[in-house]
Order: sequence, then structure tokens, then C-alpha cells
Amino acid sequence: MRDLRKNLLGLYEKALPAFLSWEERLSFAKYAGYDFVEMSVDETDERLNRVCDGGSEKNEIVYAILKTGVPVLTMCLSGNRRYPIGSKDEEVRIKGVDIIKGAIRLSVEIGVRVVQLAGYDEYYNPSDDITSRLFEKSLIECVGFAEKYGVMLAIETMDTELCGSISNIMRFVNNIKSPWLNVYPDIGNLSSRKIDIKKDFLSGKDHIVVIHLKDTRENEFRRVDFGEGTVDFTQFFEMLSDMDYKGPFVVEMWSDDDLASIPNAKRAKEFLNAKLGEVCQEKRKNSI
Repeated sequence: MRDLRKNLLGLYEKALPAFLSWEERLSFAKYAGYDFVEMSVDETDERLNRVCDGGSEKNEIVYAILKTGVPVLTMCLSGNRRYPIGSKDEEVRIKGVDIIKGAIRLSVEIGVRVVQLAGYDEYYNPSDDITSRLFEKSLIECVGFAEKYGVMLAIETMDTELCGSISNIMRFVNNIKSPWLNVYPDIGNLSSRKIDIKKDFLSGKDHIVVIHLKDTRENEFRRVDFGEGTVDFTQFFEMLSDMDYKGPFVVEMWSDDDLASIPNAKRAKEFLNAKLGEVCQEKRKNSI
């Protein structure tokens, strides 16, 4: 039995307003009780520039980490929705691979340990057997680059079929056979798609490196307040305790640039801590 309250708990960058400086962002995350922040590199030019040329923001991040003592341990790289690495357009595909390589280089510079990859062969265009094969071919190239720098890549369980479950992602993990490619499950996505959570987690038990926590409803993947959706966090945490999961969690929320997001992030942490405490207490009672 493991007390999961000992696991590190991070906060997604977009849970706080985008207009904050990195020092403010890390300070507010610390105030709300989080151990680290997960950087977002999404489809916007502003955030993609972080990994395309490094920019001056890199120095700001390093300084903020040193000043606040709050690290940036993980990166959510969703920008490949715009430049999917399974695209039949070679120019788009090459750009997508370059983005992942840039994310790996930035990770080395600022201390990120895990880069979460969006498991899309295509996003805005249809997927088929060709895009799936191109995705795997590009992924092999990216994993080779990650091995060179010792940066962990982990594919997120998505809202589409290709990587819509841990078991689906494990096909790529097993084919590529690298210690630098693993799985980053999103419990909200899995629950919303009505995946058998226990069976799915057991299929990739030894390859789960970080877990996204968010609440969802069927076919509603974002902006559902904790406790307002259908995710059974109590049952989920009981399962992870039995599995002796020691990795980090990241709370995924969206602020929409509202300062109320700061107390909201604090409440989310308190909600999850309460669930974790209930599970720990119940397991202790049952062990007597």
C-alpha cells in the first residue's frame, strides 16, 4: 500500500493566466501547494517559438526556477496537432519532427525530465494506415534524438483511436523498444472514452512515467471542474496505490486568463488531496 500523497504533484501552465511572468507563475503554483509546473508548448506561434529557436524566454525560466525553487519538470507538447508527425505532407511532417527535437534541446537547458507527446498521426486531416506508419517512422527518429540527450518522451492517451488508450500506445513502445519512450496517461481522456481503466493501466504498468489528472464527462474532455465530472478518482487512486505507482501527477486545468484560476488551482489540489487521504485511510483500516 502506498500513500500517493507522497508523489509529486505538478500544475499545468495553462491553469494560470498566460500574462504572468515565469517568476509569478512558479510562485503562484507554489502558493497553491504544487511541487512543480508543466510547461505548455501548444499550436500558437508564441509557444512554438520556445522550441524553434529557444528565444530569450529560456533564460527567464531558468532564473525563475532558481529564485522560486519550483522546477519545470514536464512539458506538454501539443503543438504537433498543427504539425503532426504522421502527415502525408512531407514539409509538415519534417516541421513536426523538428519541433520535437527542439523540445528535447530546451528540456536539457531548463531541466525538464519528461516531454509529453500528443499521440496524433493526424489531427485536422483524416487518419489512415499510411499516416499511422508515417507516425511510427517519425517517432523512431525522435526517440533516437531523445536517447542522445537522455530526455524521456512519453505519449499521452488522446481523444482519438490511434493513441486513445495505454494498450494502443504500448504497440509503439513495444515496437520501438527504447527506455526513452514511455506512456503519459490522462485519466480524464480514458474515462471520457469509457476505457477499462484497470485493464488498460495493467497493460502498460511498467511504462507509466507521469499521469494527467482532470475531470471529464463523456465526449467532454476539457474545462470540467473537479468533482463535477464522471471520473472516479477514489477508485483510480486505490488502483494506483495497489500498483505502487511512485511517479508524478500533473493537474490539467485551463484558466482563460482569469486571476480566479489561482484559488481554483488551490481548490483542485485540496480536492485531490482529500481523495488521496480517503484512500489511504480506508486502506489502513482494511489492513488492521
